[in-house]
Amino acid sequence: MKIKIFIIFAILLLFACQTSRATVGITSVDVIPSQPLDTDIITFNIFGGASTTTSHVEHDLFSQNGTSLQLDLYITKGVLAMPSEWTYSKEIQPLLPATYSLEVRAFDYELGILGDTHTVDFTVVPEPATLTLLGLGVPIFRAFIRKKT
Repeated sequence: MKIKIFIIFAILLLFACQTSRATVGITSVDVIPSQPLDTDIITFNIFGGASTTTSHVEHDLFSQNGTSLQLDLYITKGVLAMPSEWTYSKEIQPLLPATYSLEVRAFDYELGILGDTHTVDFTVVPEPATLTLLGLGVPIFRAFIRKKT
C-alpha cells in the first residue's frame, strides 16, 4: 500500500514540476490590413503555443506610447505536458499616419513570468482622398493668396 501511495505521489510531483517549467511562446504576429489606412480598424492576429495542453489567452493588456505599441498576453496552461497551440485577435482603433512598432509579450498567467516576445513594424498611411484634397488645397490656397495681394 505504501508503494502505491509513493508512486501516485511521484507521478503528481512529476506533473507539478513539468507544469512549473512549462513555457509559452509566440509563433507569429500578423497585422491586418498589412498596410492600414489612417481610417482602418487594425487587427492583430497572434499565433502561439505552450508546452502543456489546453493553453489559451486569459486576458490582454494593450498600451500605446507614441508610435510604440505593446500588447501583453497572459496565457493559461493545462496540466498535461503535451504541446498545444493558441490564437488570439485584438482590434484597435485607427492610428495616425506613421510607422509603428508593436511588441507582443506572452506571459505565463499562473507563474507571472515572461515566456516570449515578438516585435513587428508596420506603417499607417493617409487615406488617398485626404492626400488628394491636400494636394488640391495647396494650389487653390496659393491662388487665393495671389488674388488678395
